[in-house]
Amino acid sequence: MQAKTVGWIVGSLGLLFGAGAARGNQDMGAAGSGMASHSADKPDCKDAGVTVAFKVGSDELDQNARGALDGVATWLKANDRRTLYLEGFADTTGEAEPNLVLSAKRADAVKTYLVEQGVDASRVTTVGRGEEIDHLPANGRAVTFLACQSPGARPGVAQLEVPPVTPVEPGPSAVPAAVPPPPPAPSPRWESSFGWAVMAGGAYDDFTDSNLRSVTNGGGAWTARFIGGTNSIAAFEAAYVGAARGMRMLGLTGNNPTLVENGVEGTFRLNAPIRRGSSLFEPYGYAGLGFSHFNISNYNANAQALSSFRSSDDVMNIPVGAGFAYAYKSFIADARAGWTGTINNDLLKVAENTNTTATLNHWSVGGQVGFMF
Repeated sequence: MQAKTVGWIVGSLGLLFGAGAARGNQDMGAAGSGMASHSADKPDCKDAGVTVAFKVGSDELDQNARGALDGVATWLKANDRRTLYLEGFADTTGEAEPNLVLSAKRADAVKTYLVEQGVDASRVTTVGRGEEIDHLPANGRAVTFLACQSPGARPGVAQLEVPPVTPVEPGPSAVPAAVPPPPPAPSPRWESSFGWAVMAGGAYDDFTDSNLRSVTNGGGAWTARFIGGTNSIAAFEAAYVGAARGMRMLGLTGNNPTLVENGVEGTFRLNAPIRRGSSLFEPYGYAGLGFSHFNISNYNANAQALSSFRSSDDVMNIPVGAGFAYAYKSFIADARAGWTGTINNDLLKVAENTNTTATLNHWSVGGQVGFMF
């Protein structure tokens, strides 16, 4: 009860101070030549000096807030030309759009309490401002009060330009005042209309040609990708790709010979982006062109006569495949499976004294992680 009494006194004194300042400004205007008639139909609006704070994520009024609002209700009921404009705010905890809704609920909670104390609902206007914390207590979890008093017979709330959150029917003599509308909730960077990402990952990779599989092992692959269009249906990728596979063949034994691939790819990607709150679910397919250089490390040139392998080969790639990506805010991960066809294969002769060569076509399954911006 003591806390509520202290709140009542603070609320009353704040509003009386605001109203006194407004009345003083009005009297000074009336003393000037020609100024009183110009502002006769406009309400005098001042910061009431009252602020109601809230707990994190809450729109419930505590005992101190109710005490302060009792004083505000008394001030309003003492003169039917007095009105209030309430602005609700939230801190930066959580997402911007839910915080905008929460700030409006806080302002509505204050209005509801005042109406329960006998204040006419048409004399209280509310709006949610979302995340604005620089000038407010409780890191922005608050409702501020703009106290207005109209010199005419009708309440001045009708003369305010009300944002669309809680519309109020204007009176016939309404004169709009410069009250800015609430700012739009900012879109998260990851939810931009196009979207970009940088990713890196690995995969298991093996050849599809039986001749190459008979003399090589499946191996590890690695990738680094730049993706444009993570949030749109059409997208593209630019990638560095690499792989390493162990070899076993007459003429290449010893020194652990390894078939190493390094290349670049450019692919067109078709997405099906599905957004749920802060998450993005995205199945996709891709196809493109690339270039790879294959070379055999630890290649024994003296054994070349015993081997059907050349020491290196350059081929054109045709990668195709599909995958599924998941993103939360700026984090993104995906899993994909694909097949890469190759052109101009000269690494391995299928039969001696012929020009028939084994293809370097290969498949891979893997995943990647990265971030969106």
